[in-house]
Amino acid sequence: MNKRTLWCLLLSSCLVSPALAQMQETTGTTSEPGIEEMVRKVNIVTRAKTRTAVSENEPMAIDLGLVDVPGAPPKLTEGVTAKAYARYVTFEDHLIAQLVLTGVEKDGKSEPLDSNDFVAQFNMDSPELDPSSPVTIEGNQETLLAALQRLNDVEDEDDKEEKETESAEADTGASNNVGSNASKNADAAGYSTPSALDVEEDSSAPTVRVTTEGCNIRVDLAQLVAVQQSRVETTEGGNVSAGACEDGADRYPLDRSYSVCGDTIDMETRQATAQYLLYYTDGGGNRQEVTDCLKDEDKVFDITEKASACSVYLDYNEMMAVPQASLVYVNASNNEVQVRSCEPSEEIASVPLVSVTDGCSIRHDFAAGRSYQTGRHIYELNGTTWQADACSDNGTEYLHETVYKNAAGQEVCAPIINQAAGTVTRQSRKQIVVNGVEQFITECKPDSTNIAIQSTIDGCDNPSLWNHDLAAGTSYGRERFYYLLDSIPKYVTECQDSEVAYPHHVETTGWQNHDDQLFAYRLTTVYIESTPRGRFNIKTSEVLPGEPQTAYVYSGEAPATNGEHFYEGCTRFDARDLVQSYDRPDGSVHKVVIGEADPLSLGNKCYNEFTWAAVTHGRFENPVSSNKSSGPCGVFENYAHVYDAAYHCTSTSSVGTRKTIREDGEVIGTASNTCKTYNAYSPVRAKYYDQGSDADGSFQGYVRVGFPSSGWSYPSHTNGVKSACLGNWGWLQ
Repeated sequence: MNKRTLWCLLLSSCLVSPALAQMQETTGTTSEPGIEEMVRKVNIVTRAKTRTAVSENEPMAIDLGLVDVPGAPPKLTEGVTAKAYARYVTFEDHLIAQLVLTGVEKDGKSEPLDSNDFVAQFNMDSPELDPSSPVTIEGNQETLLAALQRLNDVEDEDDKEEKETESAEADTGASNNVGSNASKNADAAGYSTPSALDVEEDSSAPTVRVTTEGCNIRVDLAQLVAVQQSRVETTEGGNVSAGACEDGADRYPLDRSYSVCGDTIDMETRQATAQYLLYYTDGGGNRQEVTDCLKDEDKVFDITEKASACSVYLDYNEMMAVPQASLVYVNASNNEVQVRSCEPSEEIASVPLVSVTDGCSIRHDFAAGRSYQTGRHIYELNGTTWQADACSDNGTEYLHETVYKNAAGQEVCAPIINQAAGTVTRQSRKQIVVNGVEQFITECKPDSTNIAIQSTIDGCDNPSLWNHDLAAGTSYGRERFYYLLDSIPKYVTECQDSEVAYPHHVETTGWQNHDDQLFAYRLTTVYIESTPRGRFNIKTSEVLPGEPQTAYVYSGEAPATNGEHFYEGCTRFDARDLVQSYDRPDGSVHKVVIGEADPLSLGNKCYNEFTWAAVTHGRFENPVSSNKSSGPCGVFENYAHVYDAAYHCTSTSSVGTRKTIREDGEVIGTASNTCKTYNAYSPVRAKYYDQGSDADGSFQGYVRVGFPSSGWSYPSHTNGVKSACLGNWGWLQ
């Protein structure tokens, strides 16, 4: 965009502002400045007094400070406020600031400027003016210098008049005579000054104070600032009069706080949005929240499934393995927050449970003459085969059969021939048929009917040498066979499995916890009882093959402090995590941090230190005037010999400084205010004729008044006075 186009845009848009339209009507119509005229203008450097938001399209009034005016001495710009209007427009994705200067102001006096002569246009990174960034305005040097000179000329004339008044009053008090007017009025020349009137000292001297009592703090969301309002309160003759509350000098910036607002969760769109509220820290160091929680549309987080923290649900009714997942998102602090606990996954499909016998054995019940096939369930998920449960009877049974010969007619066991005894002892085995295949389930056993051959456990009673079938849950004792020869046993076999079965007993001795997956394996001791040597432990505190997972039981969630803390202004917060609790099978509790919890506010942790500068004194006297005049103590009415005692006063001032210090030693802020008190006194009155008397003898002329020669003093600044000022400023909250 060329410069001339922007000029046209700026001038045309600014004229729509009511304030600028009125100014144009006052100063007259001007044409658009030409390029040659713009080049002759000087650069005037200004600066925003506070961080100021700028509105879009619609001009708004702002105050600027003059930093550098070419050709102007520092005295001309000291204490001057530049009055301006500003806005910004959007062009080709850029923020273009547009500003015009409409006048200058100092000590309540103002001088208007032609806005067409003072304009600025520049790019902005954000829609606000930063006090640290100067603003350069192209403007008419001659016009601005003349306006500044007029402001300072008025001030110089006032100073001169006051000095002349003091000099005149000093002369009056010294001689107590009025100067001769004989050359101008013969009657006046013969007039003698009347004696001074006795003035009774007024004991009901009025007092004036500035206070914040009864005034609110006004929150300006547009400029992100809170302004403490104050009012003037005058006490006279027991009557108290108060002015309206107006913006004071104390301003507190508005800041964002995300810590006390939780994120909003939208399960339909599967998104979480961060929230914040606006707050400020007042003069007492207290945190004041001014808005409810607001959504930050720039901080939106996607909610996704997380299956790694959830176990698989086994549905034996439907014979399906159902994967589960929780819903989580990563918040602005890069922490994972859980919004839903484990439920069936929407992204991972369920898979079937399959019954298999792999890894399981056949359990033998010799007393019942039957054997039982054991089996288990498995499922395949993500290319990995998982075991769902332990081996157990699956309903398939096999009958026991005692055999001496196989199908070919051959003895399954070699007979025992005792040549010394001249006897033969046959042997047999027991078998079952599994899927058409014969399987022996015992070793060869001598047939005791042929000879007095007996079995014994002597030498075979050590359970550590027995056959322990963990899959079938049974252990088998051992025995060996013998016959007696001369009452001496003769062993015809080695130790072998007997038909005496010992069922396995189990007891839980602990748990093997898997906190990352929220389940535990039971630690089991497997033992048998009633052996020849009593109880015998087969496995001690081990995870048995096929042991199923025992899921943790969710018991709720709650916040818990994590040892960290932080400050927002003077307010201290203890950081807390949002913790989910799970009861382990062993009775202990496993806690999982699933996100951030609202911090615990511990309130204001600041205190104030107050210091006072040296006391200074001042005195105000009524200047010579025949009109109404005002001073710090009131208004003087010079009509018909009426003298306002409150118009003469003494004052005592001291600057109080507040330093706000947090418990960790950090200085949060400082502020200074002036505590000023007044005493009012009846002035000494004197009259003289300037124009002579009226026909009826009434007085006509000027009145001069001054302080009495004694009986007045400066007000004292006691601790009570200082405390009252601190209270009025709102520093004792």
